[in-house]
Amino acid sequence: MHDTTSQDALGTLARGLSEEVGPLRRSILNASRARAGLPSLPDAQIEVLRRLHPDRWESPTALGRRLGLARPTVSNLVSAMEKSGLVTRRADDADARSVQVGLTDLAREQLRVYDDAAESLLVEILGDLDPAQRRTLDDALPVLAQVRAALDEGGRRHPAPTSGT
Repeated sequence: MHDTTSQDALGTLARGLSEEVGPLRRSILNASRARAGLPSLPDAQIEVLRRLHPDRWESPTALGRRLGLARPTVSNLVSAMEKSGLVTRRADDADARSVQVGLTDLAREQLRVYDDAAESLLVEILGDLDPAQRRTLDDALPVLAQVRAALDEGGRRHPAPTSGT
């Protein structure tokens, strides 16, 4: 076990996490996509698909806000995805002048195929790890979810609990 209490150790841990997580995500994506025989999609399109899965409808403005993308970027992204048959638009129930974007059956099916391929691939890889390594990964999942939630909140630091003094 490594020391994670000093600022230097936290910096090393932060760099290591940053260096591994992005490439790990891309490796899972690329290997699973290839296994499933699915077309390559830009990361931004995949983020939109995940955001709308399975049956969520959102305005392009809300998608852009949640994904940190500029309005023109979202507009181009949604247009390209619509041309590819991955999303469809409909009038907003609350404001007919606005539109919402949702997934098509094709997009849902491609996500299902991708998820099945990713699970199968990872099960094979995880099966080659020893039980202690699998436990370590299992224990890390809630921590990774907590880190992701903090990042989604803009990376704001949460104050440490006080003892009521």
